[in-house]
Amino acid sequence: MRHIRKFNNLLASVERGMTVLLYSGLILLIAFNVISRNIFQESFQEILEISPTLVLWLALVGSSLALKDHRHIKLEILLRFSSDHTRFAANIISSVFGMIVMGVLFCASFEFVRNEIAIFGWQGGFSIIFPWFFCISFFRFFVHLVDPAGFCSNKSGLSPD
Repeated sequence: MRHIRKFNNLLASVERGMTVLLYSGLILLIAFNVISRNIFQESFQEILEISPTLVLWLALVGSSLALKDHRHIKLEILLRFSSDHTRFAANIISSVFGMIVMGVLFCASFEFVRNEIAIFGWQGGFSIIFPWFFCISFFRFFVHLVDPAGFCSNKSGLSPD
């Protein structure tokens, strides 16, 4: 379990670094394009095309980080009034369900990436974020399943909001 936690934390560190790089790159590219358009009356279409891709990558990397810390969107109003055993069972059920969904989407995402590359050439390769995201999310649901101590880290058994 110690190695899984260590790998999960290492992965989160890499994701945090990616988040900083992606956000900084996005801001710099957009600022450069705005300045270029206002000063030199020239806008770069490539920057306008890659910006939504950077936003997508940023959103998926951030979602993966949120999943690690149980900060993802969840409906737990009923769990607030449930026993510890019910919360534990809900954690197991939601983790298994999440693993199944992420596993299916992981397999399907390879076909999506292949199609994107066939249609858009090398630019379609940016869609590689999808298999990466689904694989990491599968791993994070697995960690939630095998590490109930991480799920029930506070007295109420719920993640802090």
